[in-house]
Amino acid sequence: LAVLAVSAFIGVYLRVPAGALLAPVLSASALQLGGWLHIELPQWLLAATYAALGWSIGLQFTRQALRYALRALPLMLASIVALILICGGLSWLLAQAVGVDMLSAYLAMSPGGMDTVAIIATSSPVNIPFVMTLQAARLIIVIIFGPPLARFVAEKTAPRLR
Repeated sequence: LAVLAVSAFIGVYLRVPAGALLAPVLSASALQLGGWLHIELPQWLLAATYAALGWSIGLQFTRQALRYALRALPLMLASIVALILICGGLSWLLAQAVGVDMLSAYLAMSPGGMDTVAIIATSSPVNIPFVMTLQAARLIIVIIFGPPLARFVAEKTAPRLR
C-alpha cells in the first residue's frame, strides 16, 4: 500500500497523464519483476472487488440508456461481430509469432476493460502474466495516445462555422 500511495503521489506531482493510475502500476510492476515485492491478492478481496465492479456497472443503467441501446442494437451487433473477427485474426497472428496458446492470445488482444479480462484470465487456463502485460500495455497506449487522437478526430470531423 505504501508503494502505491507514494507512486500515486509522485505521478500526480510530476503531472504524468493519468499519473495516479500509471505510476503505481509501473512501479509495482517493476518491483515485482525485480523480485523486491511480491503482489498477492487474497480471494476474498478479488470476490469483493468483482461484486463492487458488477454493481457499479449495473446501477448505471437507466430507462433512457436502455431505449438508446435498443435503437442502436443492429449497428452494435454488426460492430461486435467485426471486432471479434478482427481480434481473432490479430490473436491468431500473435499466437503464431510468439508461440502462446490461442486463448491467451485472444485475451491479450481482446478489447474492453482490463478488469473484465483479468476476471476471465484468472478463471481460465491461460498465461496470465502474458495476458495482463499486453492488456496493461494497451491501457498505457490508450491513455497516452487516446486524448490527442480524439482531439485530432474532433477537429477533422467538427462542422466548420462560416
